[in-house]
Order: sequence, then structure tokens, then C-alpha cells
Amino acid sequence: MDLRAYSPQSIAACTLIGGSLAAAVAYVYLTSKSSSEGSSSKLVPGLANQGNTCYMNALLQGLASCPSFVGWLKSLKIGEMGLEGSFVETLGELLGLLNLPHGEVLTAHSIVRSLSSHGWNITIGVEHDLYELFNVFVTTWEDELKTSRMQNRSIEHCHNSSSDDSTSSSSNNSPAIARKLLSFQRIASQARLDASLRSPCVGLTATEFRCCNNECGYRTVKYESFTVLTLTIPNSQMGTSTNTESLLRRYFCSEIIRDAICDKCKAAERKQHGFLKKHGIVKLPQTLMIRIERVGMLPNGSMKLSEHVNFGECLSLQDVCFRKNPKINQRQTAYDKSHFWQLPDGTSRVVGGAEVIRSRNSPLNPSGTNGYGDLGPSYALIDGGSFVAERREAQKYAYQLRAVSEHRGGPYSGHFVTYRRAAAPNQNAWYYTSDAQVSRVPYSMVAACQSYMLFYERIRPHRLYERA
Repeated sequence: MDLRAYSPQSIAACTLIGGSLAAAVAYVYLTSKSSSEGSSSKLVPGLANQGNTCYMNALLQGLASCPSFVGWLKSLKIGEMGLEGSFVETLGELLGLLNLPHGEVLTAHSIVRSLSSHGWNITIGVEHDLYELFNVFVTTWEDELKTSRMQNRSIEHCHNSSSDDSTSSSSNNSPAIARKLLSFQRIASQARLDASLRSPCVGLTATEFRCCNNECGYRTVKYESFTVLTLTIPNSQMGTSTNTESLLRRYFCSEIIRDAICDKCKAAERKQHGFLKKHGIVKLPQTLMIRIERVGMLPNGSMKLSEHVNFGECLSLQDVCFRKNPKINQRQTAYDKSHFWQLPDGTSRVVGGAEVIRSRNSPLNPSGTNGYGDLGPSYALIDGGSFVAERREAQKYAYQLRAVSEHRGGPYSGHFVTYRRAAAPNQNAWYYTSDAQVSRVPYSMVAACQSYMLFYERIRPHRLYERA
């Protein structure tokens, strides 16, 4: 081709246009390739918004990040229990898909349909609260499991009744012993069934009331189950930063009820001294859920509490529990013997341990600046006890953060998002999920969010301490 027929200006213009076209083609190719690679490398699927259903998507992502909860749903024998097409089966299937690294966008239509079949009106397009939806989840699966449990017990009762008749007719020598053995076996099987059907997010608290009169000794304990611990931000800390450890200590702190008198003191006509109320955890859940109350009431209405609540990747509940090991308690030399009480079930706890604990280092975080914060027990002093035993005891109360749900907006409207871990073996990767939008983020972004619901998973003791 003879270029002499073209002017230099024409050649320059053609070169410029051709280079621009080549650059555009290369850009389109590279961006499409990178986007396809990025979508295929996502380890957490997204959830489509069906119309203001961000609260449901955020809750499902949080539950999917808890291995024990997902494993519990998988362990349920759906076919044997007659739960085909039930809510627990639908929930288990969707949470399982949310842990597969396919990077697709899923939908929670099946959850809405299943809840509707139980009479719950989940109106698409209407905003709801994540915590309220979780209570709906709990009520629904408990109703289904209760119905299944009653059916299985009725069938088992009929089977055991026929077995009792055959055993009593064949065992003429000791029919009473045989009946007692069968009754024991029946009770043991029912207990195993109840344990397998109990959700891993269920824990147990105890509230102890003791008369402050040293001559009386009256004491009573009340037990109550929980699925979520709701922590409130006190007025004294509004406008400042706080942390989950201080909120937990405030929730479980001891208090004196002065305007009260027990029946024993009243009958003996003793002077009124009041009650000392103690509150603590007696059974730790495998999946711990903590809710930060974000709505405050004012004389002229409600307001959104935007205070930042610091939380760590590790959390210890040792100092808000009723201790089950008196030997470990006796090594706590910071308290004298008068501070120890023995509960009727044989457990013991340091009085006021939730509010008098000083800032101490953590067994998993020696610096004490991150992770456990103020709730970790002190191991700086050696008082003749076993360091390994104390460390193993401390890890029984340790939890790892799995997900954080955040609410953005006002007290009655806004948007829910969830930061969550990926499933194993990529559990150290954190992802930001906002409905269908999913992106990998550093943990610093997770720690800076305005937490509303915290999802923790209990840490099992290390194999080294298991052998010790």
C-alpha cells in the first residue's frame, strides 16, 4: 500500500484511531476476564433481595458462618422424624449452599414460603428487624421439633409397652427388675433424643438470691434458657466507645435488693437485710449470639444509638459463668474464702466476679489489647497450681467470632449487612455481604463496623491440653 498518497495529518489521525481501538479491545478483554475470575473466586455466595429482605439475608449469612449450627441442621434425621419439606430442612439446605464456593447469587424464597406455611406473614417490601426474624426462626423450628419429638415418643411408648408385656411374661423370675431396666433405657433414649434436637445456640443462666443476713443462710436459684444475650449501652457510656466485655459484666453483675426480706427472717422476726442477687451462665451454648440494643428511648421519641462497641475475634465468658471446678476457683487468690458460695447442684462461683475483675491479660492474647479484653483470667502469678490445667480450663469458655451483622440507618428503617467468615478451609477470610453484593475485606473493616448482632463459635480445647 502506497502511503505517499496520504497526508501526514491523515496518517497520524488513522494511527491514533487505530491505537485507541486496540486499547479499547484490550481493556474490554482484560476487565471481562478479571471480573469472571473474581466471581468464580468468591468463597461466599450472595442472596438476592426480594424487596426489603436485607434483614433476612443478613441473618442467613450470619447463621451460615457458624459451623456447629449448620452441622446441627445436617445431623437431624429428616426422613425418620417426618420432617420432609419442613422449615428445618429448608433452612439447612440453604445454609449449606451459602457455604459452597460457587460465587452464585441465591434466593431465600423457600424460607419465606416455609414460614408462611406456619402462619408467619413475611410481607415482601416491608422492613423488619433481624433479631425479631431470628425469634421467628427459633419459634418455628422448636414447634416442628416438638411435634416430631411427641410423635416419636408415642411410637416408642407403644413399642416399649409391647416389650414390657413380652418381657414380663418371659422373665417370671424378676419381672420388676426387667421393667426398671426398660424404664431406665426409655428415659435414657428420650434424653439422648432431646439433646440431639436441642439447638446449639441454646444456653442456660442461673439467678441466685441469697439473704444478706449471715445468721439466715437462705438461698434459692432460678434457671432460665436463652438463645441470644441482649446487651444494652448504659446512659453513662452514651457518646463514648465501649466494648462487649464491659457490657457483659454489667449484664451479669451482682446487686443488692435492699427492700426485701426472706421467709425465714420474717418468721424469726429478724431485721430486714435484703437479698444479694447473682446472675451467671451455667451452660454455655456452642453458638453464642450477642445482640447490641441500638434503639434508645427519649421523652420525645426514639433514637438510634450509634456508639461504637469494640469486639474481639476471641471472647472468654469465664468470669460471667458459675464455675464448675472448685479447685480452679481456689487458686483465685484475689478473693478470700468468704466470697465462695456452693450452689445446690455442686457448682461454685466467685461472688461479684463480673464487676470486680480488673484488666488482665488473655491466655490467647497476652497483650490484652485485642481479643479477650478484660474478661481473660490472669496467669502472671504462679501459686503452685498447674499452668496447663488452668489454661485448659480457660479455653472451655473461649469463643471465636464468626460473623457480625450491622444496621445502617435510623431506628426504624435502614439496611442490614453482614461481615462473615468463609467456610473451612478458608475460615480466616472475611467477606462483606450486602444482599447479592459480596466482596472480600480486611478484618480492620469488620472491627470498625457498628455491630448489631455478633455470632460466636465456641473454641474446643487444643489437643495439647486434652492430653495434659
